[in-house]
Amino acid sequence: MMLSDAKDGDRLIVVGSSDEEISVQTLRFGIDSGAEIEVQKNIKGGPVIVSRNHLEIAIGREIAKNIEVTLKRVD
Repeated sequence: MMLSDAKDGDRLIVVGSSDEEISVQTLRFGIDSGAEIEVQKNIKGGPVIVSRNHLEIAIGREIAKNIEVTLKRVD
C-alpha cells in the first residue's frame, strides 16, 4: 500500500519508491527502505504526519502517494 492510504496509528515498514527524486527526499528525512515509521495523523487532503526515532515529520500528500509501505507485523 502507499503511505497516503495508511491509517492513524499504523506501524509501517518503508518498502521504497519508484521515483528516484522522492527516494532522495525521503532519505534526507531518514526514511529509506526498511525504515520503521508510525503514522501519527493522516490528514485528509493534507500531509501525512509520521514519527521515526522520536521525530515527527509531515510528508506532503503527493510525496506520500509515491512511498510504498507495508504494515509491520506485531509478534
